[in-house]
Amino acid sequence: MTRAHAGGERTIPPVARAAEGERAVSEGAPIPVRVLIRRLLALAWTHRVLALPAVFATVAFQALTLAALSGQGLAIDHLRRRIDPGAPEPRWPLGIAPPAEWSFLWQTAAVGAGVLLLGALAAGARFAIRYADELFVQGCVVDLRARLYDKLQRLPFGFFDRWDTGQIINRVTGDAQEVRAFIQGVMIRAGIAAITLTIFVVFMLRTNAWLTLAVLAVYPAQVIVMLRYSRLTKPMFLAQSDMVDRVVKLLQESIAGVRVARIFGREHDLLARFDERSGAARDHRIAISWITARYHPFVQASNVLATGVLIGVGGWMVVKGPAHGGIALGTLWIFRGLLERLAQQAETIVSIIAETSEALAGAERVFKLLDLPVEVEDRPGARPPEGGWRGDIEFRQVTFGYDPARPVLHGVSFKVHAGETVAIVGPTGAGKSTLLALISRFYDPQAGSVLIDAVDARDLPLRELRRAVGVVFQEPFLFSHTVRANVGFGAPDAPPGRVRRATDAAEATEFVEELSGGFETVIGERGVSLSGGQRQRLTLARALATEPTVLVLDDATGSVDAVTESAIQRALAKEMRGRTVFIVAHRLSTLRRADKVVVLDRGRVVDVGTHEELMTRPGHYRASALIQLALGEDGRASA
Repeated sequence: MTRAHAGGERTIPPVARAAEGERAVSEGAPIPVRVLIRRLLALAWTHRVLALPAVFATVAFQALTLAALSGQGLAIDHLRRRIDPGAPEPRWPLGIAPPAEWSFLWQTAAVGAGVLLLGALAAGARFAIRYADELFVQGCVVDLRARLYDKLQRLPFGFFDRWDTGQIINRVTGDAQEVRAFIQGVMIRAGIAAITLTIFVVFMLRTNAWLTLAVLAVYPAQVIVMLRYSRLTKPMFLAQSDMVDRVVKLLQESIAGVRVARIFGREHDLLARFDERSGAARDHRIAISWITARYHPFVQASNVLATGVLIGVGGWMVVKGPAHGGIALGTLWIFRGLLERLAQQAETIVSIIAETSEALAGAERVFKLLDLPVEVEDRPGARPPEGGWRGDIEFRQVTFGYDPARPVLHGVSFKVHAGETVAIVGPTGAGKSTLLALISRFYDPQAGSVLIDAVDARDLPLRELRRAVGVVFQEPFLFSHTVRANVGFGAPDAPPGRVRRATDAAEATEFVEELSGGFETVIGERGVSLSGGQRQRLTLARALATEPTVLVLDDATGSVDAVTESAIQRALAKEMRGRTVFIVAHRLSTLRRADKVVVLDRGRVVDVGTHEELMTRPGHYRASALIQLALGEDGRASA
């Protein structure tokens, strides 16, 4: 899926370009690296208390490591003194030496035991580091995913019209995992590396400054080269994430449409498309790995060069001896151990720089999602209508388009009194579902206003508005949960009696009780184990269970037969009494019961009246009704 960016198309390798025909989604201009890092640090800072144990454990581990290395150097100097009495006297830590009457063997054993004890304590500190790190990382990642989920719950319906499900899932899972990689693989490791380098370098400088400077002189060039690598690979990692988006999208579509694919025998075609997209992502990843591999030999060469400097300069200083400005053999051994660990930290820094590019690419995509405008939210001072919800609805010169440049509704105006039943009719694409979506503020009009109880819907609290307006969508959706939980989803505290009344009104109780577990039966994902009509009746019951003031039925009985629809209409008659009801209607039996019929055509209200009034006037409604009469009662009006 190609992505349009403000400021021009992002330049990426040809293999990363989106497949032709993919729908573009604008995400705005790229976020500067410094801003990304600042926001990631802000996320980590909120969980800083969890990071403190890791910091203390890291300091303890490195101090114990230094002490163990010093013990090894002491053992070497002690052994050399035994072999060569003219060798320098070992420097015992804090001036504490084994008793002189101890034999050489016992003195050596005491030093060895001390080194082993320090090693055991260091192992315990490393365990504490790993455990504390995981606590910190999990706190950050769970927080981030909660923010993403909360954002998704508040984003406008227009967002879900533009973005694919697979793309969204990859943001919350895959890209959030990249943020985890930054926190754990970059931020924490960078912190450990910084603490380690500080402790080791200070110790080395205090031991012998000249040898330290000579050994460290080779490393700045290594960092400069890896920074260049980071700038080169970041756009490639962004492209890689886009390609994974397309793979996840196809996977999600294939799972959702598995029945269609098998009916038409297109499984092999979908497999070929999946192989093509997966192969493109694989090839692009290999291209990134090839670039990465070019830099690692340079890192190894730097470490070898540093070792050569240590052997050459350090060996010369050992020959000079401590008495003439040189160092003891044990000190050279300590430097060797420190250099080995410094080389490990240098490789860590190199890998951190490499991983930063990929992690920042994922973080950029996460923050772009978090930065999307909510669009539909409470205005300051929003409050319910005075006197409570009554159900008066007025559309006043409403113009709306999913793309503001291409309106779907044009200057729509009509008024509905509380308690009226209004049927919305019109040809396909007239804007019926769009019109009803504005009542619950799934979208806000670009011009005009929707008034509910004489108050602009934008001035009403969104949560209370949606509790007052019950909606049954044209496409029924059920959660993978019990029947009772699905019907009571909008009113989780509703007593069982209310759930039963709702299923009675939706003509659903009979088939529910025939299920193996009755109301406690767990239905499959999206209600796949039920028929279309059964799913539709349960979604109707779900809306009724909330006892809304306004009931919106967007072709809510379109998936049931005429007999069942007639039974639902009779049962609904009691539930609809005193409520304002909007129905996208097809059958004349429904239209005759409506207090008012609003006829839409190409986004405009072309007629309003009762069924009888509209039948006396020429136009779309009368023509459609006459066709339905000719087809019989089960015929459909144009919709």
